[in-house]
Amino acid sequence: MSNFQKVCLFPCLCQGCKSIVPANLLKKTLACPECGDHRITPYDQGELCEQAGRTEVATWNLDGQNGRELKLTDGAYYCPSCNSFRLTFEDTGLY
Repeated sequence: MSNFQKVCLFPCLCQGCKSIVPANLLKKTLACPECGDHRITPYDQGELCEQAGRTEVATWNLDGQNGRELKLTDGAYYCPSCNSFRLTFEDTGLY
């Protein structure tokens, strides 16, 4: 069963529960799966990345659905646990 046209889970910051959550960016209205808050910011937004890295860790091309290309690098992202830009993403491979 393929659901790639309906589901694109992407790391997001939830302002409500102050955590990183997967949110489906193909839904018209984003909501935190943990607390239901609508103040969700995807991690491809500039305000959550202090410094982009040189290496792309993951990319999603949503061209056609909402005209976006989502990218995560090995740069410095906002961490809600320590309230600083020390969060990094990395490719762990497929299992």
